[in-house]
Amino acid sequence: MINVLDLEYGNAASIGNTLELLEYPYTFVKRPSELKPGVLIVPGVGSIGIFTENLKKYNWAKNIQKYSKQGNNIIGICLGLHALTAFSEESGGMNCINLLNGNIQTKILFKESQKSNTGWLPFSIQKEFLLSNGYKPFYSRSRKKTLKGRVFYNHIYGANVCQKNSLQIPGIDSFASVVVYNNILGIQFHPEKSQLLGKQFFEFIL
Repeated sequence: MINVLDLEYGNAASIGNTLELLEYPYTFVKRPSELKPGVLIVPGVGSIGIFTENLKKYNWAKNIQKYSKQGNNIIGICLGLHALTAFSEESGGMNCINLLNGNIQTKILFKESQKSNTGWLPFSIQKEFLLSNGYKPFYSRSRKKTLKGRVFYNHIYGANVCQKNSLQIPGIDSFASVVVYNNILGIQFHPEKSQLLGKQFFEFIL
């Protein structure tokens, strides 16, 4: 089962619509007691400060850590990725869930302004990248070994990491488009807004 965290703050509904089009079994979860084994998608848009306050309801951070230790896949999308890092400098500085290896921090993309990275950029990923970093899709529907195309971004802050378990945003090379650590997958772009490639990407990782 795919669990979509619904804090009534973000893009959970859009992700649910995409999963429905792809005919994946999914459910929205508001409390940890509603979690079913399989996959938890942590979506989010907006401010990490408000998002973290919402996570404190029902002690979501510790329950997400517990769910991961039980062997389930965790997928963070955009702000959801930021929540999985160790620390975010947004909102005056926030400690986050710290599920991604390497003490990864979320920082502002462009120091000179609040300019955002908004729009379409090239993207490619190989299945071997996921497997070599310990991530195994739960459903494994896609037989593709490589995906290539364009994806949609909309963010001011990003995961500041450039390691073998990350793919970089074109032109912003110290920030990750995707970060993988075992059963944890963080995605900076919005697959639910990335048209056909976004749907193919969901099948690639779910």
